[in-house]
Amino acid sequence: MTVFVLASVRPAPPVESGRPRLDSREFWLESWDGSVKLPIARERHRGSIRLLTGGAGYEVAPSELALSSVPGAAGAVVTGVHTRPRDVLLPLQVHGRNQAAVWAEVQKLRDLTDPERGMTRDGNFRLVCRSASGTRQLSLAYRSGLEDAVEDLPWMKEYVLDCLAPQPFPQDREEQSKPFLLASGNAGFLGAPWPPKLSSSAVMGAGTPVEMLSTVPVYVTAALTGPCDSVLIEGSNGLRLDVPGGVPAGKTLRIVTDRRRKSIRLDGAPAAGMLAMGSKAPPFPLGQTLLSVTATGATAATRLVLSWLGLHRSLY
Repeated sequence: MTVFVLASVRPAPPVESGRPRLDSREFWLESWDGSVKLPIARERHRGSIRLLTGGAGYEVAPSELALSSVPGAAGAVVTGVHTRPRDVLLPLQVHGRNQAAVWAEVQKLRDLTDPERGMTRDGNFRLVCRSASGTRQLSLAYRSGLEDAVEDLPWMKEYVLDCLAPQPFPQDREEQSKPFLLASGNAGFLGAPWPPKLSSSAVMGAGTPVEMLSTVPVYVTAALTGPCDSVLIEGSNGLRLDVPGGVPAGKTLRIVTDRRRKSIRLDGAPAAGMLAMGSKAPPFPLGQTLLSVTATGATAATRLVLSWLGLHRSLY
């Protein structure tokens, strides 16, 4: 009797290392203007301030559901979603070679988080994280935690900072922008513009894409530089910015559509009356938004720039 045995060579299973995988994230606290940075040490990052386990509020922001009952039906239906301000706990260990070094680092932490210094509507300092997802910042306002140390030794002190993030979504560090030219000349004899006067109206074709990588819908800032006699900006997301009186040559109308800090200014001066009734500024969702702009009286100097900071649900 003949017996056939089929054999195959399979790779050996990976050997699990006894040492846990290193944490590649890097954290630091930063002043609102970015001039002061306090590194927070992790597994392979050195520093006088260390982030301990037991923290909270770094990942997905908390949500509330608006509910409505339906007569004759059990339960309720969801009518809306609201993302609440984020509570953040930072358990920190401050250490040094001696007590004087420890107190010097503690004072830096006190100064950076002082709620009486430079408080804005979104906080006065930031927690920043660099990870595989990119570098993002979460704006914070200090509430408590520095009153007394949890652990107090001559070479080490421990605190648990209780902070609030009024804007619950972490932001990208770098602002993104998309510029548009609203008019151009026609090439004529020997390359000279013909006719000499540029077109009195220009249309940026309906369907010009704006790619949004923000994972949370984001409000844009529109900066329109004249000259133009009138401008209408429309988007597939429902955006409608109507400036019937146009913008004078050399001046810039800046429209901040973010509802947290909404403003309309012409070269820094309030100019809310320049935007027509019926204008709408909804946020831009993730993915593509198609934009169209009609500008009368535009020249080669007329510019439109859309800018924004991407928002995310998690810090990493």
